[in-house]
Amino acid sequence: MATLEDRDRAVLWHPATHFADLDRLPPIAVDHARGCWLVDREGRRILDAISSWWTCVHGHGHPAIAAAIARQAALLDHVMFAGFTHEPAVALAEALLAAAPPGYGRVFFADCGSAAVEVALKLSFQRRRQSGEPGRTRFATLQNSYHGETLGALSLCGSGIYRDTFQPLLLDVLELPAPAFADHPPIPAGDLGAATPEADAAVALLEAHADTLTALVIEPLVQCAGRMAMPGVGYYRRIVEAAQARGIDVIADEIAVGFGRTGRMFASSWAGVTPDFLCLSKGLAGVLPLAAVLIRRGFEAAFAGAPARSFLHSHTFTGHPIGCAAALAGLELFAGDDGLLARLPARVTAMARRREQVAAACPAVVQHRQLGMIAAFQVDPARAPADGRLGLELRAAALARGVLLRPLHDTIYWMPPLVISDAELDTLAFATAATIRAVLGG
Repeated sequence: MATLEDRDRAVLWHPATHFADLDRLPPIAVDHARGCWLVDREGRRILDAISSWWTCVHGHGHPAIAAAIARQAALLDHVMFAGFTHEPAVALAEALLAAAPPGYGRVFFADCGSAAVEVALKLSFQRRRQSGEPGRTRFATLQNSYHGETLGALSLCGSGIYRDTFQPLLLDVLELPAPAFADHPPIPAGDLGAATPEADAAVALLEAHADTLTALVIEPLVQCAGRMAMPGVGYYRRIVEAAQARGIDVIADEIAVGFGRTGRMFASSWAGVTPDFLCLSKGLAGVLPLAAVLIRRGFEAAFAGAPARSFLHSHTFTGHPIGCAAALAGLELFAGDDGLLARLPARVTAMARRREQVAAACPAVVQHRQLGMIAAFQVDPARAPADGRLGLELRAAALARGVLLRPLHDTIYWMPPLVISDAELDTLAFATAATIRAVLGG
């Protein structure tokens, strides 16, 4: 009888996976998950150190979220969101606006991160056409950035590995330089990155191209897919303020860094700025596909008037009731004196201690850094395997030690559920150090 893995190989095409890699590292059949742990069909436990691509901020199978999903599925599973509404969507929009930096007025729901970015791009572009600024058609982005893989979002990616194949299909964007601090501290420092040559050059480019730019799209504080580069909170503040002073919309992509990842609910709050759009997903519902775009108050005025001025963008599952219910339950877990946000400083400190221990124990680690609950280790690429598949070798070695890591080539990172315990951090640190030594030498 064919195994589940055999059946998988016969019919599925996995994301970000070369077919030949399936021979070296076949997909693991997961049976269930609880907290920070995945459990395969043989009962082997795997510590999910990357929150299954940065989503499960509260861990897997949280009873409050599971109960909210079950209740909502039994009451209202789905209804189209054009011409209808429901309590979970309205309550979630209210809760997001209350939690976000001040100045937002409306929420547009979508179903994934790249779709949220597309919504923001189109809103900014359409407003220009309806406000007498038809010459403002271009977008600015940062070098080394990543915003998703639908075509509009992909245009903004500053890494050729994602973009080059599709270049003929993509928008012409303005790329801005950004610094990257190899020893970034766990708690963002007030002006870090503001007085750098990269910041000066970025502001000069915004000034030179202001008349043609409709929006700047930026990942606040951490370029996650860009090997966890950390440009500094001062750089982020300066570039946002420079753009807005020149009438350029700012689209903040907090898809990966929102919902506590940086130690605060939203990364932008560290800089004290309010981007014109705040794109959210991943940790929003955590276990279900849901995205939201928070839009600055008054922006909708440009869409009033004739029906042709409407924003004709829709997703079948916009405002999905079950996803909204899950997100509401997750937001409630952050709140209060004993909620997750209040507990995060201790978790950040605990992670920093383990990060330093791993770096001290592994000569192959040449740099290490952290921001909130995101830690990264840069290893010596000169020690990489001859076939160049360093990330794959590190991932395989970590899985053999019961931990899910998915390195970005020479960058091993931790982005576990925010609820990870001290004992689980010890397990993660021990396995990470053993993995580095096994692949790169001691």
